[in-house]
Amino acid sequence: MIEYEIEPDLEYWLPVPRSFPDEQWDTAEQWAADLAEVAIPESDAMRQAYQLMALDVVNNQVDEAEHTLWYSPEDGHAMGTAHLIVLQDDPGQSLVQLALPTYESVTPAQVEEYGSAVFGQIVQTTSAITLEVPKEDETVMSPAIGHVRTVGRSHGMVFLLEAFDSDLATLGFMMEPMIALFETVTFGVADDDHDEDENGPVFS
Repeated sequence: MIEYEIEPDLEYWLPVPRSFPDEQWDTAEQWAADLAEVAIPESDAMRQAYQLMALDVVNNQVDEAEHTLWYSPEDGHAMGTAHLIVLQDDPGQSLVQLALPTYESVTPAQVEEYGSAVFGQIVQTTSAITLEVPKEDETVMSPAIGHVRTVGRSHGMVFLLEAFDSDLATLGFMMEPMIALFETVTFGVADDDHDEDENGPVFS
């Protein structure tokens, strides 16, 4: 069996535990508190706000994702969440087809292709979806949510990393780091004695 390992750049991405108890933390509250203590040691008020944001991230994960990554760069210029889904490859679909959204985008979906040392090719799409509002409230405009999906295929697997956010600027900041994250993936033959490497998360 082939396994893969991802080593996110911790200056941009914080791995989020998928469940608790985790190897290091018994609860989400412990994880958020420790994270906030390291990130913002000098201000109680800012640390508490950061801790609440961390709790929001850990408590709102996508069920089908194998991994959740919090985009929380050290300079604090933006914060967002990306979810990694790994699927069995479908050779009948092109990489562009796999990367396109399954809904009708309110704006034409934008498609960009990139060369990759790991995947050979990566496709990134940007699109937008509107949320429904109660019909009786005609004064409220339907809010739009931006969507970035980054896709690569290798070793019979499709790696799909996506982020949704109403702040399009945040998604804009995340796009390049999402591409860079794919370049940290390595593949190897699974060791039956473990499912997690001491240096980072490993999935098979």
